[in-house]
Amino acid sequence: MRTGIALGAGVLFLALALAIGAPATLADARLNSLSGGRLRLVDARGTLWNGSGALWLPPGFATARIDWHIDAWPLLWGELHGSFSGESAAEPRGSFALGSGGFALRDVVLALPADVLLRAVAEPLAAGGGTIGLRIDALTWRGNAVDGRVAVRWDSASLPGPKPEARLMLGDVRLDAIGQGSALGGTLANAGGDVDISGSARLSADGARVEMLIRPRAGIDAQRSRAIADALAMLAQPDGAGGYRIVWSAPLR
Repeated sequence: MRTGIALGAGVLFLALALAIGAPATLADARLNSLSGGRLRLVDARGTLWNGSGALWLPPGFATARIDWHIDAWPLLWGELHGSFSGESAAEPRGSFALGSGGFALRDVVLALPADVLLRAVAEPLAAGGGTIGLRIDALTWRGNAVDGRVAVRWDSASLPGPKPEARLMLGDVRLDAIGQGSALGGTLANAGGDVDISGSARLSADGARVEMLIRPRAGIDAQRSRAIADALAMLAQPDGAGGYRIVWSAPLR
C-alpha cells in the first residue's frame, strides 16, 4: 500500500515538475492551432508560465518582444488568468481571465499596423494605411451579458481606391463602444482626411456589423472630390445627398 502511495506521489510530482518547466514554445503550437496559422509566436523563451516572444502575423510582420505570465491556481477551476507587457516599453500591456463562461480584460493597450489587422478581415483591405490602436480599461463578457468600454483608434487611416489618385484618406477614425446588454456597440466618426465618416459598429455572439455613411469633405479639390466619389460609388450605395452608405457584416465562427 505504502509503495503504491509513494509511486503515485512520485508520478504526481513528476507531472507537476514537467508542467512547471513546460517550454514557452508550446504557446506557439496552441496559437497556431487556434488561429489556423494566422498567428504565431516566434523566438519564444522561458516557460509556458513565464515567457517571452514576438507575435508573428502574415505575410511577415512581427511585433516587439512581449513578456507574459500565466497564473497556475485558476487552472484548477478551469480558468486561464494572466498578463502581458512589452519587454522594453509600457505598451502593449494588459491582463486577462478566460473561462468556459466568457472572459474579462483589464488595462489593455496595444497597437498594430492597419494592413496587418485589416488583412485578417478582408484581403482587399490589406493595403490599408495607418496604425490601429486598442484601449480597454475594463471589459467583461459572460454569456449574453457584456459590460465595459472599448476605444479603437485608427490614426492616419487610408484605404486603396481603383486608382492611386483616388486613394481614400480617412484621417483619424474613432470607435467608442460600450457594453449594451448582449452586445458591444458604439459610434464611428473621423477627424481630418478627404471624407466625412459617421456610423455605428456592433459586435455580439452572433457576429459583427458595421454601418457607415461616407461623403467627400467639403472644400477639398474638386477633381479629387469627383475621383473619391467615383471610387465610393464602386464600393457603396449612394444616399441621394452626396453620401455613400456602406454596410458590412460577418458571422463569428
